[in-house]
Amino acid sequence: MLKTKIMATRFAIPILAAGVANIGFAANSQAADDQEIPEIVVTAKGNRTLAETLPTAHVITLEQIELAQIRDIPELLDTIAGVSVRDSGGRGSATSVFVRGTANSQIIVLVDGVRVGSASLGAAALNSYPIEAIARVEVVKGPLSGIYGADAAGGVIQLFTKKGGSGLGVATASVGSDSLTEYGLAFNGGNDRNSFHISAQFEETDGIDSTSILTGGNDDRDGFEETAFSFGGKWTMTDRTVANLSVLYSDSTVDFDNTFGADTGFFTDNKNFSSALNITSRLSDRMSWSTTLGINEEEADTNSSFPSTFTTERDSLGTELQISLSGNSTLTVGADYYEENLESTTVFPVSDRDNTGAFALLQTQSGAFGFVGSLRYDDNSAYGSDTNGSLAVSYDFTSDVRAVLSYGTAFAAPSFNFLYFPFFGNPDILPEESESVELSILGNTGAFDWRISAYQNDIENLFSFDPQTFLAANIGEAEIQGLEFELNTRLAEWDLALGLDFLSAEDKDSGTELDDRAEQTLALTASRNFGALDLRFDVKLEDGRFDNRGTELSSYGLFDISARYQFNPQFSVSANVDNIFDKDYTVNLIGVSDRYNTEGRQAKLSLRYNF
Repeated sequence: MLKTKIMATRFAIPILAAGVANIGFAANSQAADDQEIPEIVVTAKGNRTLAETLPTAHVITLEQIELAQIRDIPELLDTIAGVSVRDSGGRGSATSVFVRGTANSQIIVLVDGVRVGSASLGAAALNSYPIEAIARVEVVKGPLSGIYGADAAGGVIQLFTKKGGSGLGVATASVGSDSLTEYGLAFNGGNDRNSFHISAQFEETDGIDSTSILTGGNDDRDGFEETAFSFGGKWTMTDRTVANLSVLYSDSTVDFDNTFGADTGFFTDNKNFSSALNITSRLSDRMSWSTTLGINEEEADTNSSFPSTFTTERDSLGTELQISLSGNSTLTVGADYYEENLESTTVFPVSDRDNTGAFALLQTQSGAFGFVGSLRYDDNSAYGSDTNGSLAVSYDFTSDVRAVLSYGTAFAAPSFNFLYFPFFGNPDILPEESESVELSILGNTGAFDWRISAYQNDIENLFSFDPQTFLAANIGEAEIQGLEFELNTRLAEWDLALGLDFLSAEDKDSGTELDDRAEQTLALTASRNFGALDLRFDVKLEDGRFDNRGTELSSYGLFDISARYQFNPQFSVSANVDNIFDKDYTVNLIGVSDRYNTEGRQAKLSLRYNF
């Protein structure tokens, strides 16, 4: 059947990311059993499987995360086709994630259904969320403001935390380059109806020198330290009602250089807290009701020439009703509310705002045709109201080939900095508006699963700076065009995955390429299981990245290798070497003559014991 084969195609996409390509792979570790999450793309709504989800979606499971041996969330996301990352000098540094050319402020990040991020910056610090606490990652690309409202111009990234399962617990320890040490301890309990997971992790590294600046004490290592705790639980209240609770907290400190003068020991302390309580009830065989209460707090305390503290507090409540209609049709209607409050050493004339939204989503499948339509209305106390929607139509040419055509509108809200920052903010600034269209063809041909997607996203009212008034303003338009190609197959017991990205992100006024997006990216993964040994090779090539308003950076290639050996069901050892050939490359400039450094060859050895 087409759905089965399309499932293999779309499920293999995240396997490319994790480098354990195995079409139809079934996770068999204790950690995979830990979650028992069905193969439903929760972020796309409507209780649809990955095969039935019409927006381009990626799912990364816990088994894939563990085998990939990746250190943080941005690095994991960077392996997905159409997603790229820019950091500012090593572990823990300020990091931006781009989805199909859209920036941090144009994508939404959720943790267990709760919106997270800084209200002052308008983006989430994904590198501050510990990957050890994450059981699953979903990325849905394209305009999703028709479901989620503001900031979903490029898509939605959702992190799902661990909730417990089989086995009493696990202890981990790692050592690596730059004096890296990591420790972790987790406990599980319960059964299929009620369960819990509690864990703690610690990481410390001397890091690298974050910039090429060698004067004024900047020629030092910039270290990183993080302590994180998580709790998750499931409670089956009745045969039809289940409650899920998650609490995630991290406290990290990262050193950084002073790009404007002497470094006297600058650092930023980041604290992140996210909590979600979800109650889902099956009211009847055709109707279910879900409500999520969320709390998110993010604090950035910077010790520099101009010390500052910015704290975002966001409370949210969302509810939705899902109704199965006749045939294979589903109607989802929902409403949500969130309130943001900003506390800072900088005095903002307005320090809080709230948003109320309501949406409807219809999904149906009739024979070879499929349809998804969404419409949402938002009313925000800071910038007014906005209405957005999207449409997607699919057609199954054969049992092995499907085409999906979609169109949608979206918007990105101005942050508190753009609205109210002293002597810069402009309370009359408008949201960024976007229009997107995408055509995808995907399927199965013999031993090959593949997908080709072409898309265009036009964004206007871009947030910028007006040199005439010295205030934030809506200046400029951007045109983003892209082509993604993914191929997965098995050859001589090796699982192979290839991803190609071609991107053009242009400022329509000046005709220059937008910074921080690579024009061409190739990712190749080869992995194989030798009984107790899992082995993986990764290659990534990038060309055509620009920075500093149009300065083209040199192309580069990175080669990684990782392995895991399972001595017995309880004990395993894993090791990886990233950037094997110690390539010196640049992804982020500081003015004309300096840059943020990137890490050279990095090695890591980890021990894991399940008890």
